[in-house]
Amino acid sequence: MDLFRMDVHRKTGEVVLHMKCRCGFIPIIGWPDIEGVRELGELLLGFYDERKQMEKDRNDRIAGNLLLQALGDDGFFEDEE
Repeated sequence: MDLFRMDVHRKTGEVVLHMKCRCGFIPIIGWPDIEGVRELGELLLGFYDERKQMEKDRNDRIAGNLLLQALGDDGFFEDEE
């Protein structure tokens, strides 16, 4: 697992994300203020939510297909005319 560190400059408010490597911590990305960090966090949470929804939809499709296979594909779920 990688180790990260975030530094905030007290006077300027600049934020820098560092990642640990063999030679110590190296800067990865920086923002002019904490607002940029918040935007990145919201973006990452959006990706996470989208991924979880895709996984749920996939599980629902698989469950539906298994039910169709188990009960037969004779129109059990369709409205009868």
